[in-house]
Amino acid sequence: MEKRAVIQELSLLLKDSKLRGRVLVSRGDDELERLAGWVCRQEQALENARDNDLKNIIDACSLCPGVVERKYGVGTGINGVMVILNSPQLVNTIERKMLKKESVEMLKKIIQAANLSFGECYITNMVKCDISDALVKPSQIVSNCEHILNREIEVIKPRVVIVFGDILPLQNTIKNSTEIIWYNIEHPITLIKNPELKRAAWSTIKLVMVKLKELNMQQV
Repeated sequence: MEKRAVIQELSLLLKDSKLRGRVLVSRGDDELERLAGWVCRQEQALENARDNDLKNIIDACSLCPGVVERKYGVGTGINGVMVILNSPQLVNTIERKMLKKESVEMLKKIIQAANLSFGECYITNMVKCDISDALVKPSQIVSNCEHILNREIEVIKPRVVIVFGDILPLQNTIKNSTEIIWYNIEHPITLIKNPELKRAAWSTIKLVMVKLKELNMQQV
């Protein structure tokens, strides 16, 4: 098992109050505290190295012309859940900016409704940059970003991925990720503009919760 996987498992065990006593309590609280501190330091170092690696890949990409802003993933991903956001195509840039704060809050509520910690998920965008060149087709932009998203999946190693927005552009990635369980929900902006779609979103979240419980991946 690679070093990062070992540290993640130790970290999860140390965070789980039900398992603490079974794992290290007989060795003494002082040792437990020292080990917990070591795991946190090692985990932070690995996360920083991982984030820098992924950030460098995004920064180095020059496939799309007229890059205005680059988008980087956030969250540790330690709970095994990745969230991929694919912005709705029928929403203009101004409207996206106006609804950004509200959509982020809705995303947090949806994740929390699944008994997941927002910070422990890895949250990324399908498209890694905003560009000024209107002549580039959206499908081409997605295609240009595919290698970066695949690298994120390779590094984060999620067990469950929730795609908010159109999932069709990800079919090749899904076919090559047979060990990952995929779910699809409308983008938060779409849900804000079309409240009648929230019922279907909630139905999917309940399916996610069942699977997370089956995999023992929910918060205690």
